[in-house]
Amino acid sequence: MNSIPPIYLGTVLLELNRWNKDDNTLTFKTSDWAQRLADDGFDGLELWQYHATRVDDGERDFLRGGPCPVKVFNSYCDCDPEGAEERKKIAELAVELGANGMKYNSGKDVERHDIYVESLRAWRAMLPPDFRLMCECHRGSTMADTALADQTLDRLGRENFGMIIHGMNNDEATVRERFGAYGDRIVHIHACLSKDGVMTEKEVCERLELLRELGFDGTFTLEFTEGMRDGLTQEELYRNALRDFRLLRRCLEKA
Repeated sequence: MNSIPPIYLGTVLLELNRWNKDDNTLTFKTSDWAQRLADDGFDGLELWQYHATRVDDGERDFLRGGPCPVKVFNSYCDCDPEGAEERKKIAELAVELGANGMKYNSGKDVERHDIYVESLRAWRAMLPPDFRLMCECHRGSTMADTALADQTLDRLGRENFGMIIHGMNNDEATVRERFGAYGDRIVHIHACLSKDGVMTEKEVCERLELLRELGFDGTFTLEFTEGMRDGLTQEELYRNALRDFRLLRRCLEKA
């Protein structure tokens, strides 16, 4: 980490309705927060898909040129053939909003994994040459199997396909195992500085030293913060996220 890598704010962090799949209601618009995020030093946004699809044209116009730019698009598309049209729309939207990377997850059925791979090839072909698809490899998805994920990325090619890990509050053994499997394909970290209590500055700095030792040279998104399941207000969540941001930035400056 020779230069300070960008730190983005994941808009899902502020969305109080993030886990209610039966209700499309959003609890805020990104435009209400973007200037504040920029003023506080965030380098951009990882935009939750629904903050782009469940809004009006005016909000999308704002996102294209807002003060805190969209850098990563957090997609919830699936990789089944039936989802081809949605993937096309999301690819167009992500590019339109200025993102240069997109998070995705594969499907859950290992017997359909080859189908998922072909869907990813087709999806990637819709995107610009310098755009990167990044697999988060959620538990329960086929790409959560590190051996299968490694084989899949070999098939897809190194260029323009990367990996996202939760590299801060996971235990050291898990982080080392992920880097052992994926190596320099890990290009982005969904950072959370709280689990069983908030990480101390010493713990954060030590973890960044480990990431540097393992060769990480990518970007960060604050996707979760303390209290996200505890009924906190957006203002309270943001206060925690800003604390985390300042701590992470301070330790990155030392790394």
